[in-house]
Amino acid sequence: MTHGIQLVFGHVWALWWWRLTQSNVTADNLRTNLCTLAQMPSAAKMLEATGAYSIREVHIHRGIPHSLPLEILSRDDVARTSLAHIKIRRWNGFVPVGSLCRAGDHLTCSPEFCFVLIGYDIRRICQEKLKSWQYIVVLAELGCELCGLYSKLDTRRGFKNRNVQLVTASQMRDFACSIAHERGAAIAYEALRWVIDCLNSPMETTVYLLLCLPRQWGGLELPRPRANLSLPVPNILWGKTSKRHVIPDLYWPEYGLVVEFFGDEFHAGNERRDLERQEIEQDMGLRVVTLWKDDVTDLRRFRTKAESI
Repeated sequence: MTHGIQLVFGHVWALWWWRLTQSNVTADNLRTNLCTLAQMPSAAKMLEATGAYSIREVHIHRGIPHSLPLEILSRDDVARTSLAHIKIRRWNGFVPVGSLCRAGDHLTCSPEFCFVLIGYDIRRICQEKLKSWQYIVVLAELGCELCGLYSKLDTRRGFKNRNVQLVTASQMRDFACSIAHERGAAIAYEALRWVIDCLNSPMETTVYLLLCLPRQWGGLELPRPRANLSLPVPNILWGKTSKRHVIPDLYWPEYGLVVEFFGDEFHAGNERRDLERQEIEQDMGLRVVTLWKDDVTDLRRFRTKAESI
């Protein structure tokens, strides 16, 4: 407990929070219009409230690493002071209604607010010097996760799938526009040019970015596809399959093109299902290009295979 004071968790904790939420939860389920940072207690009061407690006692979700310092977002100058297990980050910019979401007894940044804050902090987070466009790609990859149907986790698989998106790419762009003059918003908005909805895994995101980023950034500059869009199977094919819909990984309706990525899970009992989907897509008159994990991890192989697109 924290003496009844409601904390606002910063973007590092917020990212963990959203990754660990249940798969059927969206940000809209948890948004609150009840408070903004201007109405929150001062950093000094929050430090006083948390100072006597260990990080274990203020965890809001099992699974957040105990080694991760508690990060609190505050509006005032006392943010420069921190305790060993608590970091306070200052934000005195504009906070639109809906930027904060319920996180247990406390509040956390919405996914889109979290994304902008990470944009401001991206050079420190990366811990290495990158070219300006590379920071944008790192952010775009994160944006695709937040708007996708998966969350990265430190597990053997490396991620979990979600039933619904946390937030849409349109919501992310609208938010970045609404605070366009605040720190982090410009690079966030630039990265959001490359964010699409409903990608289903980290490798699917990698495939999409390799295909669609500008050539000077290492991509092939294809138009943005639709990811995991449900397509109805024509009646004429119903006698051949029990499926009434197929969901291609990446789909370009204007070209009748589908790209399917077969990763490690293809070898885990899903071969028949994946091959049947590919056959149905071809029977529907779509041109299907199949990429395997080795095609993506080996850039030379990828470029050779991508020439067929």
